[in-house]
Order: sequence, then C-alpha cells, then structure tokens
Amino acid sequence: MLILLKDAVNKNIIRPIDLYFAEFIEKKNNIIILVAACISYESNQGHISLPIKYFQKNLFFSSSNKKFIKNILIILKKKINWEDELLKHPSISYGLIPTPLVLYKKKIYLYKMWKAENNIFNYLLKNNITNKINRKKLSIILNNLFPSKRIDFQKIAVANTLINNITFIFGGPGTGKTTTILKIIIALIKNSKKILKIQLSAPTGNATTHLSEIINNNIFDIYLSQKEKKSLLFSPKTIHKLLAIHEISQKSFFNQNNQLDLDVLIIDEISMVDIFLMEKILCAVSKNTKLIFIGDYNQLRPIESGSILRHIILNICNNSNRKNIINIEKITGYKLCRNITKKIEMLISCNICILKKNYRFKKKSGIHLLSNAIINKNMHIIQKVFNNTIDNVRFYNINSIQEYQNMIEKISFQYIYFWKKIHKKNKIKEIIQAFQNHQTLCILNHGIFGINILNKKIEENMHNKKIIKYLYINEEPWYIGKPILITKNNQYLNIFNGNIGITNINKYGILQVSFLKENDTIHSIPVKILKNYKTAWAITIHKSQGSEFINTTLIVPNIYSSFLNQDIIYTGVTRTKKNLNIFGNKDVFIKSILNKINEI
Repeated sequence: MLILLKDAVNKNIIRPIDLYFAEFIEKKNNIIILVAACISYESNQGHISLPIKYFQKNLFFSSSNKKFIKNILIILKKKINWEDELLKHPSISYGLIPTPLVLYKKKIYLYKMWKAENNIFNYLLKNNITNKINRKKLSIILNNLFPSKRIDFQKIAVANTLINNITFIFGGPGTGKTTTILKIIIALIKNSKKILKIQLSAPTGNATTHLSEIINNNIFDIYLSQKEKKSLLFSPKTIHKLLAIHEISQKSFFNQNNQLDLDVLIIDEISMVDIFLMEKILCAVSKNTKLIFIGDYNQLRPIESGSILRHIILNICNNSNRKNIINIEKITGYKLCRNITKKIEMLISCNICILKKNYRFKKKSGIHLLSNAIINKNMHIIQKVFNNTIDNVRFYNINSIQEYQNMIEKISFQYIYFWKKIHKKNKIKEIIQAFQNHQTLCILNHGIFGINILNKKIEENMHNKKIIKYLYINEEPWYIGKPILITKNNQYLNIFNGNIGITNINKYGILQVSFLKENDTIHSIPVKILKNYKTAWAITIHKSQGSEFINTTLIVPNIYSSFLNQDIIYTGVTRTKKNLNIFGNKDVFIKSILNKINEI
C-alpha cells in the first residue's frame, strides 16, 4: 500500500504530507493506511470528515483521486467491515480519548477537526436561546422600520435577531444584506434599556472596508435619538484583528478565559470562515453576546481547511424551535404558515432567514439571470449568454492565440477612463475611484489565464502603446498608475490583505502607493518600504470576495480542472454591479457550473 501511495505522490494524485501522515499512523495495515491518506487529502480539499460510505460505495468527492482509490479497493480484494476494522486500531477512537483519528456517527475525522466541530455545535446548542421579549414594543420598532404590510424577509431577519441570541441571515448580491445590517443595529439599540457595545467584523480587509462604509450612513440620524446614539458602534475589524490572532502560532488572545466585552457581534461574509476560525469566534464571546452571522452560502468556501457553514445549518435544522415562528408572527403581524413554503418555515423556526428579493438588479437583468442560472444549472440561460443575447453580459470564446491577444486588448481598453484621470492629473482619490470602475478577475495564479502572466501581458500592451513608462526601484519595474494588491496584513503600515492602492508621485517627488481608507481618507506609503504585494490589473476571485466593482471581466481557463466549480464561477459573476465580460472556453464554463462541490 505504501508503494502505491508513493506512486500516487509522484503522479501528484495526493500530497507528500498525506503519505507521511499515513506512514505515521500505520505501516502494515493497508486499510488504516488508505483511510489515513484519504482523510489527510480530503481535509486539505476543505472537507471536515469522510463518511464510511466514501469507501463502501465508491462515492468519491475529489475527482483527482477517484480512479486511484478505486484501484486500491480492487487490490484489497475483500469485503470489509470498515467500522470494525477501524476501531481495532489504537490510533482511532470514538473521541472519548485523544487519538489521531476519530470515528463518530459513521464519519472519520482528524481529531482536531472532530474536536472543533463538537465545540461549535455544543456552543450553538447551549446558547441558541430565545430571549424574553416585549411583543408590543418589538412590533412598534419593526413597523416603524418596515411600514409595508407585505411580507418582507428583511423584517423577519431583524425580528429573528431581536428574539434570539444567535441568528444566521443569508442572501445573494443585491438582496439587501447591507440595509438589513443597518436596521438590525437600529432595532437592537431601540429595544435595549442600556448602552450597547456593538462590533462589526468580517474575514477580510476588503469586507471590513465595506462594513465601515455602510455604517457611515445618515439612517441613524433618522431613526435614533441623541441618547440612543450613545451606544458604542465600534469600527469594523477583521476577525483576526478582533480576536488578536497571532500570525505564526494562530493562537487567539481572546478566548474562553479572556472573552470579548461585547453585547452584539455581527460577522459579515460568514461563508469565508473556516472551522477553526469559527471555533475561535465562539470561544471568544460570552453566552450573553448576541451573535449575528451574515453571508451568501453560494459563494466560495474558505481557503483554509474545513468549510463549516453548511454543516452548521444542517445541525441547527435538526433542532428546530416552533416557538420561534409563533413569536415572529406575533411581532411582525405576518401569517407565515399560510404564506411561505414548509422549507422556508423550517429555516425561520431555526433562526435562519434567507433574503430573496433583489434590490440591485431587475428580475430580467443579465447579472441576475446569469447568477440564478449558475446556481440552478439552467443551461437554457447559459446558452443565451454564449449567444450574447442577455443584457450587460458578454461572452468571448477563447480558442486561439489571436483570440487570446484580442482578450488582452479588450481588457486594456477597459482602463482608458482610469488613464484619462491620471493624464489630467486629477486628485489621487478620484484616480483610485476611477480604477474601481473596472476589475479583471481570474480563477488561477499560474498559466496563461492566471493573474501572474495576465498582469504582465496587460502591462506589455500598455507599455507598447506608450501609456506607461517604466521607472526602476530596487531593480523592479514601477510606473505611475500601477495598481497594487496587498497580500499580507501589515498593522505597522496600516494596510491589510486585499487592499488595492495606486502608484503615484507626491509633491516631494517620491514614488508612493496610495490607498483609499474606510474613513474616506488617503493613506500613502513610499514604494521603497512596501512589501507583500502583487500587480492588480487582474486579481483572483478569492481575493475579490467581499468586494464589488462597477464593471468586471471574468477570465475562465481554457482547460478544465478540479479548481473550477459552481461556487467560484458564481462568486466571480456576482462581484459586478453593472456590466460583465466573460472570456473563456464554452465547454469549460459549462463543466465548471455543473461541478457543485459536495458536502461530505
């Protein structure tokens, strides 16, 4: 078995660390070796556990190892009682004692994954309580915020946060998540008898910048009195900054022995939070802290191992509370059981609300049609995209060198408005805002459709047209207008992963990169001291999550791979507010949409 695994490493089917882990667990028992290698591999693919049926019925979730495991099962040549075989081994237990692997409810876990999942579910089960409420008072608050008598799921979402200690709110782009956050804050303040400490947070710097922008809203002046405004709405922070997570050890300063002093914690872009970060969040808050999680579960999973969100939803739905529906009906005035489906009724009873109505796009808008078609795998709409018969969406099939060169030309053309601002010597704030008019998004880092080569090709195109003129600092080419994406947090320089800045020369003749910060001020850093960045004509979809752009170009590779799936295409498509250009291969685009990542 170990020989087969070594061969799999050489063929890039599994990673060297998967082999090393399997060798650490067992050197002779082929069944245990196989299980250890598979759980190690699949945990890196984002899966928390493996069901025993993964082996019993050849239900494979990672296409790259499907053939490999099937061949190994044939080599074993016997019917196996997997549960009995696993529990015979000293490295596997039911979790009552620490062992490298855990078998729990017919699923195999790495111990740290099992422990984190249990800690999360135990917290949610113990603290997901219904608060004592004044129905009359809450009705007045909600009716003031939502005067219409039609069923409004934003109103239901706000009602959920007033009634419960833990609430999940989901919605696609344009469904009013921003407005809902604002109205939640207002409702909680108006319902409280004391000054509240409210903290907004998100996984990335981009997402926290967006949160900072939305709370600078005059809606608070409309609904809140001067006394009510005394509630402390703290500046949004990334989750890592909020919990003071050490960059190397990943240990959190705030934990169950040193908890955050907060009344309300609102976390946006929750789909990006992995299992270990979720565990840290729940350990760092007291049972009295109201938790509100907001996001879009159709977007990308976390980059780190352990996509926990959908597991949480399933777990909560197994413990539904009928009383929650009754309370919401009382304070909203809605007759929910008569007007919504059984599925939505069940979600609401579990403190989960899904925002459906789209306020950004008209029902027939191209972006709205395409994003729904991706989720529902509607090939009729996808074909319309290929025929370019959908408004605001253009598809360009790339099958030749000439078509690839035309793509570079079209992308470069998108930045003419930006260059005009620079040549007119507009203020740097206007120049940065002009760059935000368009963003090119890629799925990969490497290859001719990846950001590394595309950024060079775009620069070459602009240089050949004499749009840019190179300046060399520390032997690296720079130029006025060069966009930079920060790839690592630097608290000393006050720049964070995901921030985009524009290169310019200050009044002293120093080349610098300027960033538009959340308080609408400009923060500039000399190029000579800048580290951990990439050119940002094209950025990855992962780096764009939590951001929105007026116009977007989406680059899809011309060769299909397991990296391409429904989640990543959906996320790329929904970053745009107005227009979308898609460059890629039709067959690859279709395969990507049909590749929905399974939950194991």
